[in-house]
Amino acid sequence: MKPVWIFDLDNTLHDAQTKIFPIVNDKMNQYISSTLKISIEEANKVRTQYWDEYGATLQGLIENYNIDPIDFLDKTHTITNFKDLVIPMPNLKEALTLADGKRIIYTNAPKNYTNHVLKICEIEDYFDEIFTIEDSNFKPKPNKDSMKLFIKKYNIKEAYFVDDVKENLKTAKQFGLSTIWLTSNEDNPIYIDKKISKLRDLFSY
Repeated sequence: MKPVWIFDLDNTLHDAQTKIFPIVNDKMNQYISSTLKISIEEANKVRTQYWDEYGATLQGLIENYNIDPIDFLDKTHTITNFKDLVIPMPNLKEALTLADGKRIIYTNAPKNYTNHVLKICEIEDYFDEIFTIEDSNFKPKPNKDSMKLFIKKYNIKEAYFVDDVKENLKTAKQFGLSTIWLTSNEDNPIYIDKKISKLRDLFSY
């Protein structure tokens, strides 16, 4: 039986940090400022606080202010010039080809955004399934309820999980998955099975 490969999206399959995340973060700050009637500076603090506390700003806004997640995602992830902003990871297609087996994307990003990124990277046909924030009932990684939904939906028993956020991998490890951390960080948490600094190093030993 071929293995199951689970891939995060942002900063795993493409470099979101350089161009896309600054735009999304600004949109989130504007949304929070407008909705909560606070300054942009205060909104930025709320955004980062909820990111640290919940794993995603959206979750904090839902729990503390009962905001409409669909409206939030639409206003913060609708970007007009996607094509100019998406930077595929080096050797992306090669790495995905070598990851022979069932391939699933598990991301905190919304569906429309995810589909845009995959299309621009020309890798939409490389994946068997896509699990976005809508599929998790708006509960983001590293939330255990999100992981339970994901595991149950695809009946996953064993899999390799590649993500750039170690907290997401910590939860994955608790569910028995093999964890691969894409990072340049020097930490070596016990719940990480393998560290790589580039996606193309996925199969280097």
